[in-house]
Amino acid sequence: MSWKSVIGQRGVKRMLQRAILQKRLPQAILMTGQEGAGTAALAIAFARVVNCEQPLTGEDMIDACGVCHACVQNQGLQHPNVTVVTALPAGKGDADEDMKTEVFDALRLQLREMADDPYDEAQLAGATQIRIGQIRRLKQSLMLSASQNGHRVVLILRADEMTHEASNAFLKTLEEPHDGITIILTTSKPARILPTIASRCQEIICPPLEDADIVEELVRRNDCSESEARLIAPFAQGSLTRARAFLSEDMNAAREEAVNMLRIALRGRDYRVPLVEAAADVADGRDKVRLETMLSLLALWLRDARNVSVSGDDAAIVNGDQLEPLTRFAQGFGGADFNAALTIIELAARDIHRNVHPQLVLVTSMLALRRVFLTARVATV
Repeated sequence: MSWKSVIGQRGVKRMLQRAILQKRLPQAILMTGQEGAGTAALAIAFARVVNCEQPLTGEDMIDACGVCHACVQNQGLQHPNVTVVTALPAGKGDADEDMKTEVFDALRLQLREMADDPYDEAQLAGATQIRIGQIRRLKQSLMLSASQNGHRVVLILRADEMTHEASNAFLKTLEEPHDGITIILTTSKPARILPTIASRCQEIICPPLEDADIVEELVRRNDCSESEARLIAPFAQGSLTRARAFLSEDMNAAREEAVNMLRIALRGRDYRVPLVEAAADVADGRDKVRLETMLSLLALWLRDARNVSVSGDDAAIVNGDQLEPLTRFAQGFGGADFNAALTIIELAARDIHRNVHPQLVLVTSMLALRRVFLTARVATV
């Protein structure tokens, strides 16, 4: 199955399936969306379906069978009707003779890995440009007859990496009609595509992935537990690639450090020195992105505490493994102004981003949170 390898993107998948079923395949598609949202996955799935010899069809549905000769060839993106253009190391794309054997081998390995996991968008080392030589070879290949039945598909991945010369050469290719061929450009930076190229393509916008889809996929891949996935997903901003990058971070430990700072700040007395020391430990050696992430984790935790204070054990929470400490916190501080607390954290993250001294930001924000929560506790006594 091809579409099942695409996470979410239900609307885009339906649109592409209708075009295939109605035999209204565009000559050129510009598929835009952030990295990790599935543009490459959709393009690869499209190429597999239109070349399948025994496609599975239903009402408004068509998919590759996965077992015919064409599908077997496409498992490694080796089908003769499918051409992939991607960035190559500098100076390796203007002529075939310029490309060393190891670069060819690395490229073939990259394509196999991409076929297995189109969300693994790794590039060849030093590959930053799609060069004019690659586009010239593409133009020559499109002039030849297909060597196998099916629909020819050209995938230009990260099309924004075309050099200016390559873009101009590609524009000339687009201006020439090519029956039985669809060219798909993928990009997360559509503003870098020449307007004259974009205007000749049917643009398909791939929205960010839903958090629920990211959680389901992380668990399906055995990347992490469901509770960890639910913690990571809100930070992924709709990108599976970004979500998987967070797997290398110990999100649970970062959350615990942030919550522990708050606990120290809320002590009845003798909290100042321990708070300064805790803030120093948290800030030590961490870049501002990690500190911003920690503050965001604390904000999520406090949102959950607010939800628990309102709905009890039935509350919808992100930190599912924290129900007991969240319940205790809600019982002690449920009457606090959580919106004010979240604003404090938001402003702290902004100051971190603006390179204000991190330890000072952390101490100041924790003292402000202390005033918010202890005022609520006193008011309920």
